Amino acid sequence: MKKLVPVIVIVVFLLSCQSRPSANDQSDTGSITFSLSEIWSTGPIMRTPESVLYDPSRNVLYVANMNRGEEGDDTGFISKLSTNGKVLDLHWITGLNEPRGMGLYDGFLFATDMNRLLIIDVDKGEVKKMVPVEGAVFLNDLAISEDGMVYFSDSRANKVQIYHNDEITDWLPAVEAPNGLYNEDDHMIVGAQGPGEIRRVSKETGEYDVMATGIRTDGIEYTGIDNYYIVSEWSGRIHIIGNDTVQSLLDTEKQKINTADLGYDIKNKVVYVPTFFDNRIVAYKLVWIALHDR
Repeated sequence: MKKLVPVIVIVVFLLSCQSRPSANDQSDTGSITFSLSEIWSTGPIMRTPESVLYDPSRNVLYVANMNRGEEGDDTGFISKLSTNGKVLDLHWITGLNEPRGMGLYDGFLFATDMNRLLIIDVDKGEVKKMVPVEGAVFLNDLAISEDGMVYFSDSRANKVQIYHNDEITDWLPAVEAPNGLYNEDDHMIVGAQGPGEIRRVSKETGEYDVMATGIRTDGIEYTGIDNYYIVSEWSGRIHIIGNDTVQSLLDTEKQKINTADLGYDIKNKVVYVPTFFDNRIVAYKLVWIALHDR
């Protein structure tokens, strides 16, 4: 298959503290330019892959397959891949509904699964516990804080909740179609798809700053470069946001290739993209050039 050619566009630095960088407001200045270079792609062997998670301690990838081509529940599964795209176990965890967001903590893989949370023993490769979420409508992304608090979004119930010590509580009870989450110290970065905003939210107060607009966020990861984040939109677009810029790196919407909840190897700067209905995982190298290096 032909490799996709990245499109790099850089947003102008904002002149007012009241302005916010937007994916629709771009020009040709910026401190660092980014691009994506394709490394490898699996064949169409996945089944509606919604998210990828990189496990640095085991150097493997987990892929949440919703398997929407099959009817009924219990057809979803999680795959295990090597970091070069080799399938280690296509049906590593089976009998799921529609697994989506994933996170690792203390030897366990946590995942949202339609209306419940899964707690998976990674070394044993088995589900230790299924936690029903009362009133759940469409559980989506998941992020875990340093102290083991599991934050998860419900995109249709319009809230973000926390699972901790076997209890579920509301954290943000009113946010418009939340999806992508990224944990960062005393803040949580939240993609509010309703208004198309990416927000940095205080865990303590719930107050937030808007980091970027015009983006219907699916996945969020920190690049490892100060103040820059890579974000995906399910429609087929990937951006870099940060330092009052938005740079568009990839747009495969016309080819009908989705870019769902991406994973990221921060050490090697590799981005792993699930293509949803296209049923593949594509790996890209994240490349950047600082202007002063030119």
